[in-house]
Order: sequence, then structure tokens, then C-alpha cells
Amino acid sequence: MALDWTTEERQHLLVASLIVGRRAVPLYWEAYTSAELKGCQRGLEYAFVDEVCGQLLAGLARDRVLVTADRGFCDNEVLARLESWGVPFVLRLPAHVTVYLAQQWRKLGSLAMRRTTRRRTLGHLWCIQSKPRRYWLAQSRARNRKGRWEYWHLVSNRPLSACTMAQEYARRFGCEEGFRDAKRLLGVAQARIAEVQAWARMFAVVAAALLILTQLGTHLLRHPQHQPWLRQVRSRRRARSELSVVAVVCQLLDHVEVLWHRLLPHSKLNLEATL
Repeated sequence: MALDWTTEERQHLLVASLIVGRRAVPLYWEAYTSAELKGCQRGLEYAFVDEVCGQLLAGLARDRVLVTADRGFCDNEVLARLESWGVPFVLRLPAHVTVYLAQQWRKLGSLAMRRTTRRRTLGHLWCIQSKPRRYWLAQSRARNRKGRWEYWHLVSNRPLSACTMAQEYARRFGCEEGFRDAKRLLGVAQARIAEVQAWARMFAVVAAALLILTQLGTHLLRHPQHQPWLRQVRSRRRARSELSVVAVVCQLLDHVEVLWHRLLPHSKLNLEATL
């Protein structure tokens, strides 16, 4: 599950998205205006974490879920709340966070990796000097499009390897792709709804549409004709696709009439089975 904000003009959504593989569907969200967020964003995030962990995940075995979030969420209170709920997590830490390493407190940004090292486990360390708690930490890096090293400083309450932490955190970007599809393909960016709660209700329609399109994409990949259909809308790359499942289905609906027969008005939406 990925926690993240998405914004459209002065309206903001705090969203928990369910991610399996590269696919994501919004599961729970709350809407705010810019005025409501002013001076209160941290408190709203804490309450959101408690709502998700205490209500949404109630009765779910903790080994079936893992929470990820970007460095904007990662402070001592969020880590403590996730830990108190017993929820496994992999979050990205800002570079200015301090850890106790080699008998001294050091900023993560000062722990440079040498030569060709791409990932390393730092160990079970005291983290955040103001209110220290012990977590498992790791670093990962890769060159960005400008050729510069970009670091991920990752923290978890489970003894995961550096490679596993990086892989789990990378899955968070599925929610970013979901936001992009919602805005570009499903009308969120074009919506002109002034009342924030009405805007949040409209997002429920978008979430249902994402689920329907994801379900249709799952059926599509099992269809014996899926390869010829996919060649109509994507490039000839074999290693990966530059399109999300939702974008593929939206484009194929313009080319393959038979797919419309699967959009039944009384379909039962099974979130877990679909993902």
C-alpha cells in the first residue's frame, strides 16, 4: 500500500493506493482545500495513518501488507505510528536525517557510496537524533537522466536486504502512474468542481473506473488475440511497455470493438482478484 498526495489546483487528495505488481487502485482517500492544509498537514497525515491502519487494515494479517511512502511522509511520528500498529513499512528518508553510525550521529546525506556500489545495508541503527528509535536502514543509488547519482535512503521496521528494500520502495511509483491515468485519461484534471467533498465523491467514480479498466486489462492479457491487439497501441519494445495497463485498455477500446462486450453494467468488482 502506498501513501501519497495528489493535487489539482487548490484541491488536495491524500490517498492510500493498493499496489500489486505494477498496478494500483485507490483504496481510501480524504480531500482538503489549500486553506484546510495550512499549518495542519502533519496532523492530518497522522490521523490518516491511524485511520488506514486501525480501520482499513483491521483483521488483515500484517504479513500480507507493506506500507511505502515518499520522504515527505517520513518523520519520527509516522514511523512510530506504523510501528505501534505492527504494520511493516519501507519509507524513504530525507538526506538530512541523522543516524548513529561508527559511534557518532551522522546525516544520511554524508554517507556517500564508493566506486560501483549500488546498494548497501547500513544495519539496525538508531535513527533521528531528537527522538531516537532503532530501525533497519539501507541505501540505494542510480544515475538520473542528467547523469547524476540519485540516492534512496530507505528505512524499515523489518530486517530486509538493501535489494529488497529498493524493490519494495520502487513499487510505490505504481500510485504515481495511477494518478497520471486518473488525471489524463479519466477526467480528474478537467473536472471543475468547487466543493471539495463533491470533488472527493467524483474521485470515487474515477477509482471505480480504474478498477474496471484494470479488470478488463487482466482479461485482455489472457485473451489469445492479445499480442496482435497490443501491437496496435504500443511500441515494438519487448522488454517493457511504456504504457500502463489502464492506458493500453483506453486506447484499445478505440480500436477493438469486441472489448466493449466485456464492459457489463452488472459486473462484480473484486479488487483483490483483479489486481
